[in-house]
Amino acid sequence: MAGKNRKNDSWRKRLILLLLLAGMLVLAGCAGTEVSGPQGPVFFPPAPNPPRVQYLTRISSSRDVDDKQLSGLSLVAVGDTRAEKVKPIIKPFGITFHKGKIYLCDTTAARVIIIDPAKKTFDFLKGNYSFGKLKKPINLDLDAEDNLYVADTMRREVLVYGPSGNFLRAYGKTLEMKPVDVAVDGDFLYVLDIKNHDIKILDRKTGKLRRRIGKTPDGKYLLSMPISLALGPKGSIYVTNMTTGKVVNLDRDGHLLGEFGKLGDGFGQFGRPKGIDVDRQNRIYVVDAAHQNVQIFNKKGRLLMFFGDPGLPFGSLNLPASIAVTSEGIELFRQYIDPAFAAENLIFVTSQFGAAKISVYALGQLKK
Repeated sequence: MAGKNRKNDSWRKRLILLLLLAGMLVLAGCAGTEVSGPQGPVFFPPAPNPPRVQYLTRISSSRDVDDKQLSGLSLVAVGDTRAEKVKPIIKPFGITFHKGKIYLCDTTAARVIIIDPAKKTFDFLKGNYSFGKLKKPINLDLDAEDNLYVADTMRREVLVYGPSGNFLRAYGKTLEMKPVDVAVDGDFLYVLDIKNHDIKILDRKTGKLRRRIGKTPDGKYLLSMPISLALGPKGSIYVTNMTTGKVVNLDRDGHLLGEFGKLGDGFGQFGRPKGIDVDRQNRIYVVDAAHQNVQIFNKKGRLLMFFGDPGLPFGSLNLPASIAVTSEGIELFRQYIDPAFAAENLIFVTSQFGAAKISVYALGQLKK
């Protein structure tokens, strides 16, 4: 009887070992067949139209930045504490690109992420504790001295951090505002206030309120539930408004220069406009969370094209929120750009859901 029990125990151990080996083989097979990127270039608009935007890559965690991060198989190994090294992006919103680095607001995680593609680093803002503790960061910008300004809707302040990431000060506690975006212009700080439907212009160094813009002289509101702003290259300000679905164009003194768009599902219309940016050629990029794409307009508000619509394995957006357009840093992503495509701008778009929390595109055209 004892010999029979030993034989049964031996078979049980062999069976368990075989099951473990089979599981490892399945996982290894999955890891080996996982597609991390498209097999060929993904262009917008689709053929036969000439391509103007190429989808390049996506970033959703530190694994997408650091090529030394662990493989998918090692991350599921029992007791493998190395998996803790992976830093995820949870629910991003505001994004900007400054001197070769990507700065990102991770709203629900209440942190700012700093990504350096050249050094392949993925870090959290150092000063995010004590008096500099973020509660719900939504948008951010940097000045020429590398100081970081973060609009926090829950703290209802703009928090300022130095070049090393240390907390310096906070602005706006007494202004009774709810900041949703911030932009630096020389010595001035433009703060978009969704609560009061205006833009507060602060002294960048002291935080002192200089003036408010967003109303006509007779008190009529020019903005309606504004959610994002961008400074144009020729002294103008562009603001997306959720209530009206319009992009409003103001000068630095608050005079209305023009507006375009409306709520709807047609070309040039918006379902839920959010992030906005303007490039050096005065092309205007508007993120639409409802249509889940980005529309590009010329300086007169005429629709040029759109990209990122759902349904593609790569290049689609999933509840997009914010956008950053830059002519710098193209070489950092050169490996993803098709050799036949001449890139002039990089485009970073955040999505709050899906596998691509940051989608990276290039604007350009085919080489002649």
